[in-house]
Amino acid sequence: MRASLRRRILIVDDEPQILTFLRDLFQSHGWDVYDASCGTEGIEKLERERYDVVLTDLKMPGADGIEVLRTVKKIQSDAEVVLMTAYGTVDSAIEAMRAGAFHFLMKPFRSEEVIHLVEKAYGHRQLKRENLFLKAEVRGRHQLQAVVGTSGAIQEVIAQVQRLADTDTPVLIEGERGTGRGFFARVIHFNSSRAGGLFVPAVCAGVREDLLESNLFGHAAGAYRQATLPRAGKIELANHGTIYLADIDKAGAGIQERILRLLTRKTISPVGSGQEIEVDVRLVASTQSDPGKPALSDKFPGALRDALEPGTIRLSPLRKSSEDIPLLLHHFLFEANRDRKKPLRGFSEAAVSALAAYTWPGNVRELTELVRAISSRKKQGTVVDAADLPTEILYGRKRRGASDQPSAAKQDTDIRDAIESLEKPMVLQALALAEGDKEKAAELLHIDVAALVELIRQHGIE
Repeated sequence: MRASLRRRILIVDDEPQILTFLRDLFQSHGWDVYDASCGTEGIEKLERERYDVVLTDLKMPGADGIEVLRTVKKIQSDAEVVLMTAYGTVDSAIEAMRAGAFHFLMKPFRSEEVIHLVEKAYGHRQLKRENLFLKAEVRGRHQLQAVVGTSGAIQEVIAQVQRLADTDTPVLIEGERGTGRGFFARVIHFNSSRAGGLFVPAVCAGVREDLLESNLFGHAAGAYRQATLPRAGKIELANHGTIYLADIDKAGAGIQERILRLLTRKTISPVGSGQEIEVDVRLVASTQSDPGKPALSDKFPGALRDALEPGTIRLSPLRKSSEDIPLLLHHFLFEANRDRKKPLRGFSEAAVSALAAYTWPGNVRELTELVRAISSRKKQGTVVDAADLPTEILYGRKRRGASDQPSAAKQDTDIRDAIESLEKPMVLQALALAEGDKEKAAELLHIDVAALVELIRQHGIE
C-alpha cells in the first residue's frame, strides 16, 4: 500500500463535538486527519506516527496541551503545534509559545480562522525544512572532499585549509579574479567548529567608507540623520560564526584599524556609540592579486599585515595548474547535467586539448560559466566537441603559447591540428555572415582584423 503524501494533522481535544467538527473541516480541505480524545492518547499516537501539524486543546484532564507540545518538540521537533485555548488561559498559551508552539487560537473560533492558522503553521514547517535542506546542501558543497583537483597547487591549498580551518587564526585568501576566494572562505567555515554559526559575507570594494563602516560595525540611534534606530552590523550578526570580508584591502585605513582592534581586543564599537561590544567571531578575508604584482606588500598597515600573514592562503591561477582542467570539466558537466533527461556525454579529446591550451584569464569561474553556457545550448545526449567552443578559446590571443605548455610536443601538435581543422570553415562562415566585411567578421570571431587577414592568407581564402 502506497503511503499518503498529503498533509497530516493530529487533532487532540476532549470535547467530542469539537473533535468531530475539526475532523470534518480538515478532511474537506484535503488533509489526512488523525484525532485523539485526550492528551495521553495524543502522546501515544505521536510515539507511533509522524505528523506535519498538531492542533491541541490546552486544558484537558490528564496530560494537557503543554505535555503534548513537549512531546512533539522532543520526538518530532519539525512538526508545528497550534494550541486551542479559552479566554481564562491566555497566559498559559503565551508560555506555551515560548516553549515552542507556533501560535494559539481563542475559543470559540471560525472555520476559516482555524484553517488559515494551521495552513500558516504548515507553511512555516515547510520553510524550516527547506532551510535545513539548503544548509545541508551548502555544507556538503563546501566540504574538503568537494575540492576538485590533483595538481600540486590545489593539494597545497587543501593542506593549508586543513591546517587552518578548525583554529581561530585569521585567514587571508589571496588570488586572481575567479580563482575561488569566496568558495574557499566557505570551505574554511564549514570545516570548522563554527560551522553551526552564520557565515556572513561583506564586500569592501566599491562601497563608500562611512556606509561600509556602518554596515560592518552597526550604528547607534542618531549616529546619522537617517539613523533613527540602532542597527547591528554584520560583524555582530556573525557572532559565534565567521565574517568574510571580500577585498579587505579596498577598505579605508580607518576601517582596517577597526578590524585590527577586532582581532586584538575581540570587541567592536558601533558608529556613534562609545560602547564596546564583545564579539566571538572568526575573520576570513580576501584580496585580489594581479599577475606580476607583489602580494601583501603595501595593501595593509604593518600591524594588520602581521596579523594576517600567518594565515595567508595563495590560490594559484588555473593557467598554472591546467592538469586539473579535465577533472574540473567532468565536475562542472556533472553539475550541469543534473536537470537533463539525457545528460551530455562529455568532452572530446580535441575539445579538452583546446581548453587545456587556453590561458583562462577568468580562471575557474570562467571555466564554470563556459560549461554552463555550452550545456544550455548543446543537444542532449551528445559529446561536446572543439566546434562547440568559443572562437577565442580555439585561436584567440589568450591561447597559451608553446613555451607555456605544461606537456610534451605531441600534445602541442594535437592541439594545433585540432584548431587548424576548424579555422578555415569558421572564418568562411564569419565572412559570409558579415557579407565580406572583414571588420564585422573579426568582431564575430572576437579577434583583431590583422589576425583575421593573417588567417585568410594562411588558408588561401579568396
